[in-house]
Amino acid sequence: MRVRQTRAFGGSSTGKRCAVRFLDAVIALIFLIFGLHPAVGQVAQSGQEAAHGQLPALSTGAEVTLVTYTPGEELYQSFGHSAIRIRDDLSGMDRLYNFGVFDFETPNFYLKFAHGDLRYQLAVSEGVEEIEAVGASGQGVTELVLSLSPVQKQAVFEALEINLLPENRFYQYDFVLDNCSTRPRDVIQKVTGSPIVPPGAGKETFRQMLDPYFTRIPWIGFGLSILLGAGVDRPAAPAKACFLPANLERAFEASKNGDQSLVSEKRVLYEPGALSVTAPFLSPLWVFSAAGLLWGLVWLLRRKGHARWPTALLLILFGVVGMFVLAFSFWTRAWVAHDNLSLLWLIPLHLPAGLWLWYDGSRPALLRWYLMFAVGAGIAFVCFSFLLPQHFYAAVYPLVTILVWRCAIELFQVRNEPLS
Repeated sequence: MRVRQTRAFGGSSTGKRCAVRFLDAVIALIFLIFGLHPAVGQVAQSGQEAAHGQLPALSTGAEVTLVTYTPGEELYQSFGHSAIRIRDDLSGMDRLYNFGVFDFETPNFYLKFAHGDLRYQLAVSEGVEEIEAVGASGQGVTELVLSLSPVQKQAVFEALEINLLPENRFYQYDFVLDNCSTRPRDVIQKVTGSPIVPPGAGKETFRQMLDPYFTRIPWIGFGLSILLGAGVDRPAAPAKACFLPANLERAFEASKNGDQSLVSEKRVLYEPGALSVTAPFLSPLWVFSAAGLLWGLVWLLRRKGHARWPTALLLILFGVVGMFVLAFSFWTRAWVAHDNLSLLWLIPLHLPAGLWLWYDGSRPALLRWYLMFAVGAGIAFVCFSFLLPQHFYAAVYPLVTILVWRCAIELFQVRNEPLS
């Protein structure tokens, strides 16, 4: 197993920082869709003792705990992480079970990753070593001690070890429905026989549950919102609301084991460090809005003189991204990317129209009709997208407005000197 680390880029100037943040978002989006916490160095054990029924009996002082990491600086740490820890000081056991591991050396790794074919697996590591490493990196670490009977503790241990067998440890990852947070819930829920759901579950959509994590990294949120389809805008059923580590922790704290609380103690092992935050004026909404206003002001100051190439370039960019979103939504097996209504503003046909406008300044009738369509479609989207079953990132609207304005210029303005 190898570590998969997606590192953020940096820049010296404001414009460069914005550009590389957007590039960082594009590169990392697929990884975020398919993995909350990629491989972090755990080595899967053979589990042969479980296979032969030779697992040791846990002592009465053994603990089963839920370990939760808060979000970190690295991109793959954006949502935090969950794991189950079994610690038995009497026998010297300290095992941390992690369902978020994949093999980076898998043949055709990137292709399988993007298509949704990459299998994740359960692995185990020395608990104290990994927790210390995570805490040293600046992530917060909490531990919930579970109120389980000795029989239940042994059942959790055996279930995890059986799951660790080579024939059992792999599973088909799902960003929302089956991941490194839902799997620990399933293990404990099966042993206790009691439902584990977060308080107030069922009132938010999957997208609304994800949005707070993008407050400090808005460019990533903007890019991810483009790839996520309408499916993530349906309310998350209570049974499916534990896909985020923080939600899983709250669910454990609010749940029962029979007639007693599931959690007997909460330990804060490491306090979270301060995370870097993108300044509001560097967020997509402010950058696109300011760019549009400044562009419009320059256009007015230059007496509405313009060239066709900026409009053509905008159409090409919109069309290229739309082509990618369309192809990706049809090709990938990840349901979160299906039924993507972002294609109502990222219209793939903008690509050939933009190329036509770039190379042919005569604006034939068919191209003028398309520009009329682009203006109408953009205005309709801005005015009525709130009626659609998909929520759109706020930064989308200044972008669409800029495109409408530029297409309208090509239709209704007399072309002067090529200034803007």
